[in-house]
Amino acid sequence: MANEATSVGPPWFDAWRGIIFANAKVFREVERKLEEHSGISLAFLDALSRLYDAPGGRLRMQDLQARSLFTHSGMTRVVDRIEAVGLVRRESVPGDRRGVSVLITEKGKRLYEESIVRHQVDIEEAFARRLTPAQHKAVADALSQFWQG
Repeated sequence: MANEATSVGPPWFDAWRGIIFANAKVFREVERKLEEHSGISLAFLDALSRLYDAPGGRLRMQDLQARSLFTHSGMTRVVDRIEAVGLVRRESVPGDRRGVSVLITEKGKRLYEESIVRHQVDIEEAFARRLTPAQHKAVADALSQFWQG
C-alpha cells in the first residue's frame, strides 16, 4: 500500500488529494462534535444555514436543494426530519400550485445561532490549528473561486 504522503502525480493532483483527505478527516471530527453538543448533523446545520442566510429565512425547496453542500437528492428527507423537530416549516408558494418553500422557524434560528458558534470552534481545533496564518491565506486565495461568484 502506498504511503499517503508519497506524490502520485502532478502537483494539481496532490493538491486535490490534500483537499479530499483534509475534507474527510475534518468533516468526520466536526460532525461527531456537532452531534454531541447540538444534537444535529452537518446536513441539518447546512440546511439551517442556507435558510438563515436567505432573505426572510425562506427558500424554495429546489433552491435549498441546489445550495446544499451535503445532500441534493435527499433534501426532502432532511427537511422532513428538520420539520419534525420544529426547526423549519413548509409553506406553499402563492400562485404556484406545486411550489413549496421552506422557512426557518424561531427555534431553528436559535439552534443555528448556538450551534454555529461552537461549530466554528470545532473547525478551528480540527483544521485551522494545523496550518499557519500564511498557509490559511494561501489556501483561501487559491480556492476562493470555488465559493465566490
